[in-house]
Amino acid sequence: MAVETAPAPTEAPAAKPHGGNVAGRARALTLLTPIRPFWVPFLWLVMRSARYHTYFRDHSLQFKFIYYVRWAIFREFAPNEKKKYSYLLFESNFDIPWRQYIDAFAYVIPKDIRVIWGRGFAFPGPPPAEPLKRWIAMNSLEGGHYHSAYPQASVKMTMAALEAHERLRELEQAAGSMSPAEFRTAFDAAVADLQLHL
Repeated sequence: MAVETAPAPTEAPAAKPHGGNVAGRARALTLLTPIRPFWVPFLWLVMRSARYHTYFRDHSLQFKFIYYVRWAIFREFAPNEKKKYSYLLFESNFDIPWRQYIDAFAYVIPKDIRVIWGRGFAFPGPPPAEPLKRWIAMNSLEGGHYHSAYPQASVKMTMAALEAHERLRELEQAAGSMSPAEFRTAFDAAVADLQLHL
């Protein structure tokens, strides 16, 4: 459940999300936070225009430890749930400890973080990262079930495997029109390239 008050500055750092939020190397972080009404149209515009104006998306994807990240705004809830505010849902999957993940966002793209959550309740804009970690721990949701198809594969390992697969497909498609000598040369070049992905 999201809260609307900040922890006291002297409060000890909250415990990290655990249990249903970890599968091998992969970790999940889910936040549900209320949004001040005047900030909802701006966030909606940012999210809707991201496919054309990729500033925020490209900033997030520069980190090579993120499997997946998304934001969504909830304005309507079940009929029996009365909410005073719209809520921002943030979901991310990554392969490093969650405290390092927050450090990266707090110190590398603090402006982006302040734009998205900066008008939220009790948001402690970064840097420093420690108050932000407490705020995230207070607003994070524990996953009931979290599954990763390849739990021991990091993002870099997955990207390398996809690049290796693409390189082998190129060799396979070209092989039909090659002489044995040409294939040997292409094969040796492919093996040299593939070593970069192993």
